[in-house]
Amino acid sequence: MKSSFFKFALLRWLLSALLALLLSACAGTGSNRLIVEGKSSAPVSAVSHYGKGIGIGDFYINGQWGGVLYDGWGGGGATVCCVTLPSTTNAPIMVTVKWKTYRTGVTEERWHEVTVPVHFDVPLGKSDGLKIHFLPGHRVEVWSARIGLWDPEYPGPPYPRPPAPDYVPLPDEKPEPAKGK
Repeated sequence: MKSSFFKFALLRWLLSALLALLLSACAGTGSNRLIVEGKSSAPVSAVSHYGKGIGIGDFYINGQWGGVLYDGWGGGGATVCCVTLPSTTNAPIMVTVKWKTYRTGVTEERWHEVTVPVHFDVPLGKSDGLKIHFLPGHRVEVWSARIGLWDPEYPGPPYPRPPAPDYVPLPDEKPEPAKGK
């Protein structure tokens, strides 16, 4: 009986010590912090406005993987964590977005990269994350807003509603095959 009591007491002590160690790691300052002072971490979701016949294989924001949009029309359901940005600044906050498009009808894959400003409807800490919009012409807009993509009051590009238009290739891209062939 004494043996089981001591095992239980030792286990309790070990668990308490482990919990104290974990909590002290999160409560530290300086380089011990999970997020650097003056920075905020934001979840990321994305939506494609390209149309039918094109998808986004992978995308990255400031080198951080952001996800995959298999369809060229819609998205925004999956959210990944996280991109770290300055909490406040007097200058525009710029992000670099890199993404790969693939077109199934012509078997074409391309990487694209652009640096764009983040549009703030609300400060990052008060938003529900960053919304990455992949627009026709391989343009990108990034928004920080409190309300969701589907809300009519959302300040960024309106959420794509069906039916999806056909993707219109740019002059330097392979043309779409003729329909009915």
